[in-house]
Amino acid sequence: MVSQAFAGWISIFIATLGFGSLFVPVKNYEIYDGLVYQWFQCCGILLAGLTHAVCMNDWNASGLSAPGFYVCREGLLSGVFFQLANVLATQSVKRFGMGNYFTTQKVTNLGGAFVLGVYGDRFGLPCNPPRSPLLALGGCFCVMLGMVPLGFTESEDGKGDDKRPHLIPPQHCDLGGYLMLDETSEMGSALGTPVYPRSEPGSGRATPVIPARSRPSSAAWFQGLAWSLLAGMVFAVIYIPVLPWKQRLSQENVTFSPFDYFLSISVGLFMSSTAYMLLGGAMRKYQGKKMMKSVLRPALLNGIMWSIASMAQLYALAVMPYAVAYCLVCGGEVAVSLLWGIFVFNEAATPHNFRCTMLAFSGVLVGVVLVAASK
Repeated sequence: MVSQAFAGWISIFIATLGFGSLFVPVKNYEIYDGLVYQWFQCCGILLAGLTHAVCMNDWNASGLSAPGFYVCREGLLSGVFFQLANVLATQSVKRFGMGNYFTTQKVTNLGGAFVLGVYGDRFGLPCNPPRSPLLALGGCFCVMLGMVPLGFTESEDGKGDDKRPHLIPPQHCDLGGYLMLDETSEMGSALGTPVYPRSEPGSGRATPVIPARSRPSSAAWFQGLAWSLLAGMVFAVIYIPVLPWKQRLSQENVTFSPFDYFLSISVGLFMSSTAYMLLGGAMRKYQGKKMMKSVLRPALLNGIMWSIASMAQLYALAVMPYAVAYCLVCGGEVAVSLLWGIFVFNEAATPHNFRCTMLAFSGVLVGVVLVAASK
């Protein structure tokens, strides 16, 4: 039990570091609107899932049995949930602005995970609550409160790479959902959201343009709020199907590992991502626009990083309460992302932005400690 608990904390650390560093491989590359990028990334996720299946498969199994390539309906559903959440996030950012989205979606994201993790048995979910739900609730509240200062960061005008800090909790931007903003969309530039114009082929990157801040209409604001809260809730239930999956296999007396679930996620994610790209491409053709190709190798690397972090989180969810494991990773990755932005990419260069960022980091750190103590 001691070694299992220790492995659980190690897996939390790996998942937090992985999710919090997802934007690093593509930091200096052009991704355009993210439509193709997210598909390339899902190819990397599927490649990681297939590689894991090849390594873990029993090649001496009889008949048509291939345990390494096992795919379950619950895992497929998790993959579809993930893609759906990214689509909802895209719509929210277009109408609501990044700053507002990142602040509000944590309400239903952490709140949903907490409610399902603590009171899941009332909804028929086989989950164990944390030892101290009150501490876990306080930790979630601190993380949500810590996101607020990020909404007050200001544009950093200057030469070179100076721009509004990304300050993005990167758990869910890994599939390009936040990046699929129409270059000419007025809502995409609301509240100072960066707009990335198309650079010339071979340039390697585009120079961000900080448009003048404009207020979205009241209708668009409330639509963005609705999409944000819904996206946060869908993100909170991405790994929920793993709970009935574990219970079902246990009742069937089947020996399994949390890692057996990952191939199913990667397949469901690849299928839904492909459908999304085909639909998005058709819409662009109908609108008379071209579907811009993105960088390949950084996107594949990003997908492999996501896969390692996701498998680590699956293990943590298997040995720790859902509310604790999910909320720890969700909050910890924010802290890792902020550290990258501050100390490596110098994205909070002005005193005002630095104070906002450090205030956010402090709130998130306190929240993570409280959630960890609730176990």
